[in-house]
Amino acid sequence: MDANTVDPSPTIATGPAPVEDRLLDVVWRRHRQWSVAADAARKRLDRWRLWNLVLLVLGALLGALAAQSWLAASVATGSAAAAAICLGLAGLLQAHALTADQTARWTHARAASEALKAETFRYLMRVAPYAQADRAQVLQAHLDVIRTRAAALLVDQQDAPADDRPLPMLHTMQEYVTARAQGQASWHRNGLAEHAQRARRLRFLQLLATGVGVALAAVTGFVPSWALSTWTAAATTVAAAVGAHLAATQHQGIAAAYAATADQLETLVAGFDPATATPGQQALFVADVERVLAVQNQGWVDLLSPTPVVEGKTPPET
Repeated sequence: MDANTVDPSPTIATGPAPVEDRLLDVVWRRHRQWSVAADAARKRLDRWRLWNLVLLVLGALLGALAAQSWLAASVATGSAAAAAICLGLAGLLQAHALTADQTARWTHARAASEALKAETFRYLMRVAPYAQADRAQVLQAHLDVIRTRAAALLVDQQDAPADDRPLPMLHTMQEYVTARAQGQASWHRNGLAEHAQRARRLRFLQLLATGVGVALAAVTGFVPSWALSTWTAAATTVAAAVGAHLAATQHQGIAAAYAATADQLETLVAGFDPATATPGQQALFVADVERVLAVQNQGWVDLLSPTPVVEGKTPPET
């Protein structure tokens, strides 16, 4: 209907929404709050990781510069002081901002978010465990379990405003296939390309720093008078710092997990015809899709989290 067209139908007072609809709205709002909280925690962690890498690289280079005998004493002293400051700040970041607890804030928030999201889709499609008349009570029980498991981070959830992403309006199995199965397959394909590209960039930087270190070591062997050993050590330190950053971000492992998930979802979609599927086949398809996502999500959490997350549902938001 055009925005300027007046709807001639009368307004009918229907009273308050049914209890199960209000409960589903609460579940979706909690999912969105957890999602916002997880995004904020992830961005904060990524920012601190990048700063840690920058500080380590600067510290190594400034330390090498300070050791050069041809520098004026004041410049060498200033470089040494700056190197100490950079390395000290990196140590503070590692001790207070890059801890297991900070990583868990991200993974646990995403776990709670994706757990509620999965229950929402099951509930909308009326498949097990939401196929019976007590579906609202079952949803309430799942909400209570997820809230209990994430109790330590409820302040993060309550502080995070729910965004304006609306509750999915799914009425047919074809809509579920398109919105959930195909949508997640596409998202994971895009995600694996992004993480693979980030991993390639970091590996290139690591190899570049290593190559520079090897070249400097070779030159030092032929021309000892150039005294390049400090720069060799700096290049080695930079390579190690980039390698540690790559290991912490787990881009390679996440890309592999995303590739497997996209492949499994595409296979499920290819073998399913919503137009001819029986109710039993439809329920089995939904269960298979959610199982694939749950397995992938648990694997993603295990890569990044120092402790297992029971909910097991944590890819970054689609």
